[in-house]
Amino acid sequence: MPASSSLRGRVPGQVAMSAVVTTQLATPHRSGLARLLGRSPLTPQTRPLYRAALGELLVGDMLDNLGPRWDVLHVVPVDESSKDIDHLVIGPPGVFAITTENFPGQEIKVNGDFLAVGNQRFDDIAVARELGAHAAELLSAAAGRPVVVQPLLVVVTPTKLALRQQPDGASVVASKQLLHYFDRLDRTLDGAEVAFISDVADRHSTWQAAPGPAQDTQQLSRDFAALRDEVQEATTTRVFWGVVAFTLVAACVWISTAMVVQHLMGH
Repeated sequence: MPASSSLRGRVPGQVAMSAVVTTQLATPHRSGLARLLGRSPLTPQTRPLYRAALGELLVGDMLDNLGPRWDVLHVVPVDESSKDIDHLVIGPPGVFAITTENFPGQEIKVNGDFLAVGNQRFDDIAVARELGAHAAELLSAAAGRPVVVQPLLVVVTPTKLALRQQPDGASVVASKQLLHYFDRLDRTLDGAEVAFISDVADRHSTWQAAPGPAQDTQQLSRDFAALRDEVQEATTTRVFWGVVAFTLVAACVWISTAMVVQHLMGH
């Protein structure tokens, strides 16, 4: 695929993947010993971006299953700030600005505008609401008529989403419930309206951000996939050594216990 700067040509997680791949290219390769011991190739700086990219990729794959009556744009640059809409979803139930947050294996608590992971609070709900409001303003101006955009925060693969109360003006949903969430919404747009808003959303002139540089997204995806394989290989190696260490400790404990028992029986 030739390099493209169009919104339609963007792929899920593109900005995060690009930042990770660029940073990793400037990082010295791991030594043979580091590979043998399973040290992760990721730097402390790239780990959060890597996790974010994985979350956006997973949600992007799920959105591919919405069907032909839906349209999805990824990594929409609303303005010149560093904040993008991860996925702008347009379909019969309306327009949704999706923000993804990847907290794998952790419990997330939501009570109104309060979102916590463990003892740490995050402002993701406020960010999602802000992006949705800004997108609605810009889409409405470009369309020449009001366009309602619903902010949606999707949390990726948490062990549990303790949702006591949805926040005002936004919704929070676990990734595994995302398609079901869309399925049960009332239809408010017909096919012509979906097509019109999609066309408006695909124009760079709609948004306040300048078009980004052209990028070969296929090459970016291949580079990120190669890095992902390295990370998974390192994880598998660490698990292997962990099992070996556990086995050795267990064997030592068993031998020591047997020797003590034999000593006691000898007396």
